[in-house]
Amino acid sequence: MTQLTTIYMTETGFDNLKALLARKKQEYADVRDHRQVAFEMSGDGWHDNPEFNRQQQLEANLNHTVKELTERLQHARPVNIDPSNRPTNHVAIGSLVSITRWNLNNDINDKGLVETWEIVGFDETDIKAAKIGYNAPLAKSIIGLQVGDVSEQLVLGTQAWEIEVTAIHSGS
Repeated sequence: MTQLTTIYMTETGFDNLKALLARKKQEYADVRDHRQVAFEMSGDGWHDNPEFNRQQQLEANLNHTVKELTERLQHARPVNIDPSNRPTNHVAIGSLVSITRWNLNNDINDKGLVETWEIVGFDETDIKAAKIGYNAPLAKSIIGLQVGDVSEQLVLGTQAWEIEVTAIHSGS
């Protein structure tokens, strides 16, 4: 199991993690019940009872997931993001930041790609909502930067990027 340090989550992310853990615990309990029924119906041999074997595997996987989510919850600390009072000195959790990305693999975008992202908590990335978790590679590369700063080269997939922080917005 991975040793986690403190992780930061928005209150919504924290609540979502608790809800996910509750769902996985219920799934685990359901699989245990189904495994017991399969055992009682035909025994525990894989050749005699493939359903029992399948339920055992599901149980083991869910047990692992429940342990990981429990550990994550134990290390999670909720962060309150006030949309009317975001961090503006440098990019941090809660920042609403505009960036320009230059693809270093080609010269097609000499103006760069202009994007605005909200930096949110651990594993809370939602691309459609323009929210990126602070643990995502793009966010990691700009955390701590100020307006005008350029990140070190970042490789995303097969593309190398240079990223400039162009604005850090104070409100929503």
